[in-house]
Amino acid sequence: MATLRGWVWNVRDIGKLKFILLRTFPENRIEQVVVKKGNVPDEILEEAGKFNPETLLEIDGDWKESPKAPNGREFVATGLRVIANSQPTPIDLTEKTPAEFPTRLEYRYLDLRKPRIAAIFKAKSTIVDAARQVLRKWGFHEAAFFPIMIATATEGGAELFPLVYFDKEAFLAQSAQLYKQSLVPALGRVFSVAPSFRAEKSRTRKHLTEFWQIDAEGAFLTKKDLMEIQFDIYRTAAQRLAEENEEELRLLGIEDIVIPTKYEKISYDEAIELLRSDGVQIERGDDFGAPEERQLCSHFEVPFFVTEFPETECAFYYKLREDDPFFAEKMDFLAPGPNGLELSSGGPREHDPEKLAARMRAKGLKPENFGWYLEMFKYGFPPHGGFGMGVERLTLALLGLDKIMEAMPYPRTPDILTP
Repeated sequence: MATLRGWVWNVRDIGKLKFILLRTFPENRIEQVVVKKGNVPDEILEEAGKFNPETLLEIDGDWKESPKAPNGREFVATGLRVIANSQPTPIDLTEKTPAEFPTRLEYRYLDLRKPRIAAIFKAKSTIVDAARQVLRKWGFHEAAFFPIMIATATEGGAELFPLVYFDKEAFLAQSAQLYKQSLVPALGRVFSVAPSFRAEKSRTRKHLTEFWQIDAEGAFLTKKDLMEIQFDIYRTAAQRLAEENEEELRLLGIEDIVIPTKYEKISYDEAIELLRSDGVQIERGDDFGAPEERQLCSHFEVPFFVTEFPETECAFYYKLREDDPFFAEKMDFLAPGPNGLELSSGGPREHDPEKLAARMRAKGLKPENFGWYLEMFKYGFPPHGGFGMGVERLTLALLGLDKIMEAMPYPRTPDILTP
């Protein structure tokens, strides 16, 4: 005798025989339950044909091989109890009548119950755990408690969500950048997996106003070190998905996940020339927009880095190239293929407080607003570098999702604030 718990997915009533497809707990797998006259009291048999989808049941019985049933087996019921009733659902979770994405978001608490949608977040859990595994291997310590409410813009610009902090002005953090740098002399190498907020009115497949980042920073890290670490995260996440999430990948229509064995790198100038050869109108000094980025990614079959960018397009904390200050040592890490996108940005940081203050002023920022940050570099601060990798972007890339909103249980965009 066994006990099965789960939610009604569908019911087929053929009189003295009822077939209940059950979304089981905790597996979230669709299993077939047979409720047959003579095996259960008549009142239970009658009730079994009337359950609404998402009614939560506890069923006693035994497993039996059945080639025609899902997973090649069925559960023959001998007892049945209702744990929680459900009213008719406003969207069809079986997707025989698919709902448009805005409608799915309206009822996201139901949409998330679909095995295919739940598979995204089981896989995302593996991806985040793989990142933690890699960073610990490289000697990083997790410091997961950086402030989310801050007094100073991390990167400047207008992409800030203001809030009232008692009688002071404050903001939601754009990133953990300034705080993770401050821990480098204490811990050597630090990382966090934490939320970031950007008030960008971008409506693209890769932008959210609230997202999570794998933020890492470490002393004496070279550009090559930073590239190796980021690629290691990508490769390890792909490897673990293949090993641990076979069922989730199947539900998402992924037969084989690509596990890259190498990465490539190109300079900014090489990227500009590659885009121009494709007929893209772009000037030296321009940043890459979404169309240019996607076109660039289409040239690669493995993840790749663009190894520097014009200083004018980079945050103040990036170190400038010593041989050519037109460039900052900022690197972007991108996923390959026609649907590729930027996964992360990072690079060596400037640790000279006078140069940092000058960079701030050049970008229209006031050094006096960064008092504690600039002061800390006067106390034996080591050369260091780091990166911020988008968790949802990495999930989108590895799982081949259409849009980044699919990678968040409750996405936030300029148009979406509820549920």
